[in-house]
Amino acid sequence: MRSRLVYVLILLVAALPMTGCWNSREPKQLAIVMALGIDKAPGNKYKVSFQIANSGQVAPGIVAGGSAYGAPVMVYSGTGSSIYEAIRKTSRSVPRQLFFAHIRLVVIGESLAKAGMQDIFDFFDRSRETRLTAMVLVARGGDAEQAVRTLTPMEKLPANAVLGKMTYSSRLWSENFTVYIDDVINMMVSEENVLLISGVKLAGDKEMSAKKKNVEQTNPPAILNISGMAVMQEGKFKKWLDGRLARGVIWARNKMESSVMTIDAMGKPKSVSIEVSRGKTKVKTQFTNGQLRFHFHIDAEGFITELQVPFDMTKPGGIDSMEKEWAETIREEVEAAIKQAQSDKCDMFGLGQMLRREHPKQWNKRKGDWNNVFADSEITVTVHTEIRHQGLRNKSYLSNISK
Repeated sequence: MRSRLVYVLILLVAALPMTGCWNSREPKQLAIVMALGIDKAPGNKYKVSFQIANSGQVAPGIVAGGSAYGAPVMVYSGTGSSIYEAIRKTSRSVPRQLFFAHIRLVVIGESLAKAGMQDIFDFFDRSRETRLTAMVLVARGGDAEQAVRTLTPMEKLPANAVLGKMTYSSRLWSENFTVYIDDVINMMVSEENVLLISGVKLAGDKEMSAKKKNVEQTNPPAILNISGMAVMQEGKFKKWLDGRLARGVIWARNKMESSVMTIDAMGKPKSVSIEVSRGKTKVKTQFTNGQLRFHFHIDAEGFITELQVPFDMTKPGGIDSMEKEWAETIREEVEAAIKQAQSDKCDMFGLGQMLRREHPKQWNKRKGDWNNVFADSEITVTVHTEIRHQGLRNKSYLSNISK
């Protein structure tokens, strides 16, 4: 009995040093990084900017530490030969330890994207603290630092504002789609090595963008907009895609969620607005006499949201004519995107991935010269559209005005 008691006491004493969180850190000791901006610096170095939440502004009276005055975020910058060196150098300026577990956004400066960004993501992939689910954007026509410094209305944390804009832009307008750190890494190690990353652009008065006055007006002097998609090939920026070319790529990649398209009617250009409620794209691969062919088949559904002509949809064939015009508009957008991609010898549609997955033997024959193979491939597009409904009325009041 005594021996058992001795063993129990020994176990209890041995367990005492193991209690508690040995590596715990108090919130008031941490600088919570919400967004990261990475720019090219002189001397083959990186300039890293950290958007840090001011806890006293974001949640006054709830979060320990922080200041109840000033801006909702603070931005500190450091320069180094590597991302981690820049982080450690910044500790000379920041009164707390940088904490990356809540990072939501990584912005890459356009100059760095043009020089090549293959080397900058190893830190995120290796670190136990950073998230691979952080969104990646390219600062269009500017520096990443200025993008993360810009204060935004409606959201206290600029990182949340940019994420919200990106989410709703891709969901409602569909000229962009979301890319995360793990998507970037996976694409860089793929054999095609082509990636599309959405852009963020600072518009307006750049000098006012980082001042608190920027969010104290009904019309902010400076604002961040989601703008286009950067085409990255072999880790380097190639060009920007905008408008119908960007949406054509979205259709081809089966990324369409919703958008608004305008078609011609009764001789008036862009007189009918159609909201896309569903888009589905299927791609088939064929081999004819050694020639590689791809066929895109697109099914689209939508409904009419606005008429600017006295079009009577109750007449026989009225809806059919609109569906044909809409299908032709979609086909033209996709074919324009395909023509541009083949001209650039840049597979923006992931056709190489599909070929590798579905026909590995054929892919092995072509992967060494895939850019040229893609450029010479025959690609066709067919579109089927269906207008589900026309809103609250079939006949517009414009029909009565015209009489």
